[in-house]
Amino acid sequence: MLFTEFKTVRPRKPGSFFIIYNGGINLDNNIVIIIANIISIISCTMMVLIGLIKNKNKILLSQCVQFTLMGVSHYLLGGMGGVVATVVSILRNLVFFKFKVSVPLKIFFVFLSVVLSLGTVSLNPVTWLPILATSLFTWVIDSEDIIKFKNVMILTVCMWFVYDAYHLNFVSAAFDAFTVVSTGYSVWQIKKERKAGEN
Repeated sequence: MLFTEFKTVRPRKPGSFFIIYNGGINLDNNIVIIIANIISIISCTMMVLIGLIKNKNKILLSQCVQFTLMGVSHYLLGGMGGVVATVVSILRNLVFFKFKVSVPLKIFFVFLSVVLSLGTVSLNPVTWLPILATSLFTWVIDSEDIIKFKNVMILTVCMWFVYDAYHLNFVSAAFDAFTVVSTGYSVWQIKKERKAGEN
């Protein structure tokens, strides 16, 4: 196997990791950033497409795949708040897809997000935006109003935009903006269809 050892080390500068392979061969930070951005491109393309989906269950399942890729990208770039948020989001989506959403379950996942973040996330308010976004999305995840659901998606993606830009993940930040547009367009379409149905 080409890479016999994998070890991540946080550099002084926030927003990136470097990787040591084979017991001491350094892989340049720029290469790691490129790898992370390639993963981000795949993840973010999915994120934009998810914004066009109208079925909530399909949104939740599709997000699990997208969150996994996004978590790997955040890990490589040193965004531990993003890693925690994506892990909790995957668990939340799987549980809520299988079981009925309840207030105690919502509280549990919000609490889990905070607890897992305490030992990994700095006190910088920006680094807590993924946790806030995940908690907010968790709280409205059972909303029957698809327009309200998508509006919350827009708000939480805006939080991710600020976080991604802070961590120099410009690919994700750009796609965050695209997602806001695609989701907003989807909301407009739904409103238009409802209005046409009333006439």
